[in-house]
Amino acid sequence: MPYHPETTVIRGLARIHRERRLPPQAVPISTHVVTNMPVDANYIVLQGNVLRDYQVIDVAERLKLRDSEQAAELIEVSEGSRVEIGQTLAQRGRGRRAKLLQSDVTGEVVRIDGSRIILQVSARAVEVPAKLQGEVESVGQRTVQVQGTGAVIQCAWGNGGFCYQAFTFVPPDGFVGLSKLDVRISEYRNMVLISPSPLTKGDLLVAQQQEVAGVVAPSMPSNLREFAMQLKFPVLLTEGFGQRRPTAMIYNLLQTNARRQAAFDAVVPEPWSWDRPEILIPLPHGNMTPSVPAVGQALSPGQQVRITRAPWDGLTGEVVEILPTPQVIANGLRLPTARVRLSDDRTGLVPLANLELLG
Repeated sequence: MPYHPETTVIRGLARIHRERRLPPQAVPISTHVVTNMPVDANYIVLQGNVLRDYQVIDVAERLKLRDSEQAAELIEVSEGSRVEIGQTLAQRGRGRRAKLLQSDVTGEVVRIDGSRIILQVSARAVEVPAKLQGEVESVGQRTVQVQGTGAVIQCAWGNGGFCYQAFTFVPPDGFVGLSKLDVRISEYRNMVLISPSPLTKGDLLVAQQQEVAGVVAPSMPSNLREFAMQLKFPVLLTEGFGQRRPTAMIYNLLQTNARRQAAFDAVVPEPWSWDRPEILIPLPHGNMTPSVPAVGQALSPGQQVRITRAPWDGLTGEVVEILPTPQVIANGLRLPTARVRLSDDRTGLVPLANLELLG
């Protein structure tokens, strides 16, 4: 029976397709985004308003009319229409002596009941950036497809932040050395910092004090999750929570492209969402056409995998064969396994549950 492990995309160069969406509660606002339009990662491709309180406006009362049916005929907006502050909702008479009923809020007409207009008031504006340097592939009312080319590094966790900035590695002595610098002249200010070591709360406090644009690390203790969620800059974990060692493939890729600008999308992982925290580094591709990363494939010999549990967690290798029967592993359990050749030419049996495909 085919085994379909989780896929994590780590590619030095790939064709990237991403769908950007308005949240379900947002009412779309038309934008000037069109197909084949070039965009950078910060370009706003979707706009909308999240609505909240309701306001009931009695036209008859406001225009001092006794006949509600007559007042209803004076209404100049319709259900589903959007109104802005100062827009005329109803008008009695014509010319300079006309009495106007104008909206004092921005919102949407959700219902007209006789002479009463029910408005849902706009609470806040929502702007969705492209989060990818490339071009617009297609445009819908609530979605925009964006495509581009570059390196892709999918991560394990993010705190919900986003930035498009240049990145570099922390100093040799880590965040301790960073804390000694004058923030006003520091070369690390407004840069995303890459740490090869797990984060501590002190590291995050130093990053905040030094006004960095973001932080990437292999892991951090799970009790720092809520603190990281409150930070204004993106925090990305490439491996997850705990004391995890970094995946060499990821950090080699980051080292190769250090000082470039990249999109750091620290989306919070959700069980029923395709969105994953990731780092997208725009790169030129010349005349070659990079392939689109494959996801959802069955495990088979020759594929590149990453091991997610001790003793080889974080190491990558190639599947040599998938054993037809369960095998006894070091801890005494009999499990479905694969023989994996690691990057240093060592070969070992790894439970299928401890493998993830590298798309």
